[in-house]
Amino acid sequence: MTESGPVASVDPSTDPFILLVEQHRKARHWSFAELARRGGLTQPEVSRVIHGIRMPTMLHVRGLAQAFSEAASGVVDEPTDYTQWVSALIDLADRTRRDARAAKETKTA
Repeated sequence: MTESGPVASVDPSTDPFILLVEQHRKARHWSFAELARRGGLTQPEVSRVIHGIRMPTMLHVRGLAQAFSEAASGVVDEPTDYTQWVSALIDLADRTRRDARAAKETKTA
């Protein structure tokens, strides 16, 4: 699978998409490689998204939703199926994109 998505400059310590993914990855005790394998992604793709280097794309959203929906963690209020995961992740991915775009515009203004 090839890497996709625009280059980003996202703060992984505050970005809601990254924080959600990390919360659920850690609750399952998965490495980046395990999350990638379960989601049909590559480890470098997952790492770049989690570290705020790449913007999450629909490819990432679908892969992460697949991985998380197939192995519940027991986290309270966790989405329970693939569709709910896609919905939650896509909303946060859109927010990440908007925030990154606004930050970029602020820097160039």
